[in-house]
Amino acid sequence: MLSFLLDDANFWFSCALGIVIALFILEMAGMFFGVSLLGLVDDQAALDADTDTSSGFTEFGSWLALDRLPLLVWLVLLLTTFGSAGLTFNFLSLTLLDTYFARWLITLLAVIAGLFFTARFGSFIARLLPKQESSATTADELVGTVGHITVGVARQNSPAEGKFIDAHGQPHYLLVEPFEPYEQFSQGEKILLIQKRDYRWLASRYSDL
Repeated sequence: MLSFLLDDANFWFSCALGIVIALFILEMAGMFFGVSLLGLVDDQAALDADTDTSSGFTEFGSWLALDRLPLLVWLVLLLTTFGSAGLTFNFLSLTLLDTYFARWLITLLAVIAGLFFTARFGSFIARLLPKQESSATTADELVGTVGHITVGVARQNSPAEGKFIDAHGQPHYLLVEPFEPYEQFSQGEKILLIQKRDYRWLASRYSDL
């Protein structure tokens, strides 16, 4: 089995599944350190996108469920279906014909199958997820939003993960650190977003009083 997976004919398919495994390991490690890779990638993609309404999702992207799933979930689904389809096609050709089909043909079939099953499984998974508003949230709109530290302790140059709810009721998991030097936020503390800087946010302590 290992020799089959490492065969040159299966290089791209094994790589796709390897990336999925690596993302899973990173997500588990991130949760241990108080960072959700799933939330961060999805929010970063949404907040960093500088597109106007005319360049929104195409019908093809909508058919692929790209507008209904978190970006990382969709990517994992695509890589999994592409890799699995390619390995399946090569296994069948090797079993039935004792040889591999042309690499370009198998890759093309795997891409088509990957897109098809991503669309089907993606639509099914999207129906299981909580409904969200279709309006995108920009970084400017999150300024002034109140949230709390979910895991870890936030210090300057050592951000922790915080959870925030935007005006549309959508949750955002962001890396935050104190705006003031020598200040720190512990798990559960309420904080106020002040400014986005690179991959993280600067925040101040929030008081209900």
